[in-house]
Amino acid sequence: MSGRERLGRGGEKRAVRHLACRLLYKVHFTQTCDDDAPQLITSVRTTQAPISDESAIAPIHADLAKKALLPDQHLVDSGYVTIANLVQSQSGHEVDLIGPTLKTHWYQAETGYDFSHFSINWETETVTCPQGRINSSWTPIQREGKSLIQVRFSQSDCKVCPSRTSCTGTTRRTLTLHSKEQTQALLAARQREHTDAFKDTYRHRAGIEGTHSQAVRTMGLRRSRYMGLCKTHLGHMAVAAAVNLIRLMSWLRGEVPEQIRTSPFKQLMKPAA
Repeated sequence: MSGRERLGRGGEKRAVRHLACRLLYKVHFTQTCDDDAPQLITSVRTTQAPISDESAIAPIHADLAKKALLPDQHLVDSGYVTIANLVQSQSGHEVDLIGPTLKTHWYQAETGYDFSHFSINWETETVTCPQGRINSSWTPIQREGKSLIQVRFSQSDCKVCPSRTSCTGTTRRTLTLHSKEQTQALLAARQREHTDAFKDTYRHRAGIEGTHSQAVRTMGLRRSRYMGLCKTHLGHMAVAAAVNLIRLMSWLRGEVPEQIRTSPFKQLMKPAA
């Protein structure tokens, strides 16, 4: 499998936990998702349960690179899609990370005044709000080890703005921006989510859910047979190898993979639709 051979090879499972002497682990599977080939697991990463999903992407890509199995596109769920991962995957391995971005919960997202509705000119360091007002300051800052940019608008502009309550709960609007490269990557990813091409590509990720279901039902994936991270990872590797053998043999016998099960309720509702 070549990373540049076909699109949409990767898939991730967000979190499957394992109990072993009161220790919890997570396993991250990556598998191929070609329509004309067996869907095989290409990477297995085991971590402690508290380790966030976003931190698994870089080691997974490094592991795939050593095997010459890097995909052009890696389909993941929202837990893996961060600004840093979007940029690092592309710049470090030329992998397009595809998945739903985490949504903002600020009320401005509902009123049309979140940062995506502001026009940013990175060369002149100016930001224009939806009402046409320009920022009064642009200040590079450090926060939690990250290089950010704090943008402030003038109080005199914000106080008399008819849309102030939709934009900010204070006397002036303040924005915190990531670097140009990261901000543009995030905006591009969010815009792509609303396209038909995204939906057509991302549907292939459904196969990884079947992989975890198969491993849980037939091989006891949710319970570790060993103590310690290294031995638990060895167990996960054995499960992945078994899944691959089963799928490869089924493929060689010409068996068609099972489709997603349709519940009795959905079957009943089909005639009505």
